[in-house]
Amino acid sequence: MLWPNHLEVCLPMIFRVLLTLVLLAPLPLASVQTWAWGLIACITALLVIAWGMATLWSRDAPAVGLQSTWPFVTPFLLVVGWISLQATSMTPAAWHHPLWEDATGPLGAAVAGSISLDPFETGSALARLLAYAGIFWLSLQYCRSAERARQVFLALTLAGLAYGVYGLAVEFTGGDLALWYYRGAYPGRVGSTFINANSYATYAGLGLVCATGLLVALIFDAARSHLSSKERLRAVVEALAGWRSLLPVAWVVMATALLLSGSRGGLASTVLGLAALLAAFGATPAVRFRQVAALASAVAIAGVALLVYSGDRTAERMAEFEFENFQRPMVYELTLEAIGDAPWLGTGYGTFEDVFRIYRDKRISGINKKAHNTYLENTLELGLPAAGLLFLTVAALFGRCLMGVRVRRRNAIYPCIGVAATVLIAVHSTVDFSLQNPAVAATYALLMGAAVAQSWPSAQQL
Repeated sequence: MLWPNHLEVCLPMIFRVLLTLVLLAPLPLASVQTWAWGLIACITALLVIAWGMATLWSRDAPAVGLQSTWPFVTPFLLVVGWISLQATSMTPAAWHHPLWEDATGPLGAAVAGSISLDPFETGSALARLLAYAGIFWLSLQYCRSAERARQVFLALTLAGLAYGVYGLAVEFTGGDLALWYYRGAYPGRVGSTFINANSYATYAGLGLVCATGLLVALIFDAARSHLSSKERLRAVVEALAGWRSLLPVAWVVMATALLLSGSRGGLASTVLGLAALLAAFGATPAVRFRQVAALASAVAIAGVALLVYSGDRTAERMAEFEFENFQRPMVYELTLEAIGDAPWLGTGYGTFEDVFRIYRDKRISGINKKAHNTYLENTLELGLPAAGLLFLTVAALFGRCLMGVRVRRRNAIYPCIGVAATVLIAVHSTVDFSLQNPAVAATYALLMGAAVAQSWPSAQQL
């Protein structure tokens, strides 16, 4: 008889733990170390199991069932199945990476090979991918409630504010540390708790998109069309009073931190993401074009003002010619060559660093752990068919949010945020690897779960 009461406590607790887990993900150096992302994966797995058991015991259907989610669940499960197959020795020997056959001679015995050059690394990468999927799934289920979706976007905004304040404080006090770690590769660039300033720029951009979306919705709701201009201004000022004043503060802090991160790709992708947010909001049924034009002008003016005030470093970075950028076209060229050698099977998910060692030449200096292009890297590791399915999964989420933009009247800003976040991530992934950062990927998964959950009308049963 006590179990129903326990369910009332258990189900909300799962959501609170999930939210806390993602908000804290950037703290331990963006969770790039094995223990940090491993902890995220373990806790996420436990949360999914707890949610499943609670749902089965209560005999309530999930908030969003498979019938509504098959366009993105199906390709994702196919990708998971293929990655699992890459890491096993159950595949035909002709499919195995050639280096497994080369290892037979020196070892003096037959080696059980696999498609993956490093099955352990493939399994680790798969664990991370499943953790992000678990975060998305739980967010999708819980955020059918508009109030919980609002909590997600507000929490991400406030987290962005906190990490932005820390990053700016470190910068203005002359430090160059991410917590206890010396960020020698990124001197004089705001990175907060991230080792990589470019990845932090993506995180700050996602927080900026959330803050902008909440501000746009708040201002639009306050400035109703039947009010006079003076009454609208007063209503907007009143709407931004109290704790809501943190929203514009968060916007300024994150925009400043983004500019001082010196990330050209992060800045460009965030600008495109914000443009997509305002365009999507303008396409919703309940909004007039001139209202969105006025909001876009306000955002543009604020952005230009910040750029004039604190954009010197970004301008310097724009004018710089970095040696690493000189190398990137060569990295892309060699990655394409590697793709051509295994176009259908791939080399194993998560094996780019090992594979690239085979193809690198004297033109490349240093260690290339990433291709600085997520699309090329995933295609090399997964092969063309599986990589296409993975990209299709994200495209289906993007399409679902676009449908929400067209059909929702209330809370339409939430799918608009999903559209903007995907544009930001998709653009930045062409020149960097931010989505392969656990903190960024977990944040994006949580955000998209809420955005997709709110892309269906409230009354529709899923």
